[in-house]
Amino acid sequence: MDQLLEQLDQNLKDLYRKALDADAILEQLQQQGHGKYQTIFVNGKSFQVSSDRFMPYLSEVAEQVAAMRQTQQFNTATLQRVVKQIQLLHKTLANFRQAITK
Repeated sequence: MDQLLEQLDQNLKDLYRKALDADAILEQLQQQGHGKYQTIFVNGKSFQVSSDRFMPYLSEVAEQVAAMRQTQQFNTATLQRVVKQIQLLHKTLANFRQAITK
């Protein structure tokens, strides 16, 4: 279990820097009059939070990982949801980075 939590923590650390950078770019774009959207993830099934920045989504995942660490118990559904959220964040941040470099 400790190894699993370490892997989740490492993913959160990787995502943290990417999310900060992406949010800074989004802020710049919005100040320039671009980026007139309401939320990053539209469907609302993967995350409870709804935001036009990445950090609130990352915070939601981090809170779930912290809760798993604190209780030292979690069910498969919770783990699957956290892994899916992490994958979705990695994919979306990579797509965002690719889109802004074009």
